[in-house]
Amino acid sequence: MRTLRCQIEDIAKWHPWFYLEPHIVASAAVLERFGDSPAVFDVECSHIKSAWVGNARRFRLQVAWSDETGKKAKRLRATIQRKPLLEMAATAVAMVLSHRVLALGQLDVTRYGERTDFRSTAVSCMLEISGTEALDELARRHREKIAQAVSNALGWDSYVVVCGFSEHGHRVRLSFHRAAGASNE
Repeated sequence: MRTLRCQIEDIAKWHPWFYLEPHIVASAAVLERFGDSPAVFDVECSHIKSAWVGNARRFRLQVAWSDETGKKAKRLRATIQRKPLLEMAATAVAMVLSHRVLALGQLDVTRYGERTDFRSTAVSCMLEISGTEALDELARRHREKIAQAVSNALGWDSYVVVCGFSEHGHRVRLSFHRAAGASNE
């Protein structure tokens, strides 16, 4: 199985128009609860066309963070509730995938009510992201996020990234979906 390795701090270079330090630190804050750097995610792909993924339906994502980020993570865990931390950590992981796997280019934050988190400025595509600490919720959450994303206000195709953070291993469901009414090929 292929392994994609990255340093989480690199997402700030890959997406320089965003302020991602809180997301970088949140990813370390969540992942450190379950072990040391690097953390490994099993990524399950559905309908993903990517030069990096090829025809694979699975790959591993190895995410490392610096000692400095780890120190900030302890402070952030003391400052922010778990649910926002999970969403920020999931966004950091999705930023890795959007750059290294999906090649979505520059992303813009969507407006409230557009039913997704980001839209690509390079291709007519949306990105919906979610995170959970309950692996038994991963499949249900993924289905809910698909239904939400395909009904986005712009009628664009969507990628959905749902991250599961757990002491039993980290998981990501990464999938592509045609807009509502289009066939998913």
